[in-house]
Amino acid sequence: MNNEEQIAYWNGDAGRKWAQRDAMMSRMLAPVADALMNHAAVDSARAVLDVGCGGGSETLMLAKRLGPEACVLGVDVSAPLLDVAREELARLGDAGKGVAFVEADASRHDFGDARFDLLFSRFGVMFFDDATAAFTHLRGALEPGGRLAFACWQALANNPWTALPLKAALSILPPPPTPKPGSPGPFAFADARYVETLLSDAGWQNIAVTPHEVSMDWEGSGGFEATARELVNTGPVGRLLVDVDENTREAVYAAAEEILAPYYQNMQLSLPGAVWLVTAENP
Repeated sequence: MNNEEQIAYWNGDAGRKWAQRDAMMSRMLAPVADALMNHAAVDSARAVLDVGCGGGSETLMLAKRLGPEACVLGVDVSAPLLDVAREELARLGDAGKGVAFVEADASRHDFGDARFDLLFSRFGVMFFDDATAAFTHLRGALEPGGRLAFACWQALANNPWTALPLKAALSILPPPPTPKPGSPGPFAFADARYVETLLSDAGWQNIAVTPHEVSMDWEGSGGFEATARELVNTGPVGRLLVDVDENTREAVYAAAEEILAPYYQNMQLSLPGAVWLVTAENP
């Protein structure tokens, strides 16, 4: 999808469904954001841009970690997810001082010159239709010496939390078109060499791409079946199910439940995942 299609997707039914799941996703992905903060040693930052902030959980994590003297701006294209972020910010009252959110396409929005000392993102930068241009643009919002830190998924094969439900779905459904390498999507940055090249082409320096393993834990009060369906609908398989009939959808759910059953214990599904922790500097 290009940027306009991404904006439509995240502001339509899909965006509203992600907003409903935001609390669950925030809990599950908090360890990734925490690992990225530790890896990138963000504590000295005082002006942070959080790209693809979604429901704002990592924006607020950053603000809490950096303290009241720091300013953190979260940017996202999804109005439904930003509604979640702003509601949580309102509940914080004075504790949320220094945090703000803006609805915008980060790859094009005018943030002003050299406003930030850290550009941060947890899975929010893999969807640009022209990644090199986007990272060039975003670098212009950082002061000289400003830092970049983002997390992105490694290859599908290294992420059974997605690969297994997809394998089950494709036993029922025809395969979708194979995306071109680097095409916008959750696994656009799976190739570390590609990430290094695009950031170098965008003018960044001291680029480092570090592997990090995670556990993707889905907790559900509705038992295994409900939890498995939640996982299926959250990942890429959810997009494949949008236009299928109910019988086909149920067949996909059944196939997924069979393949996921060994990973369900203590009222949760736990599957391995793997990300890249990427850092770079603005010259």
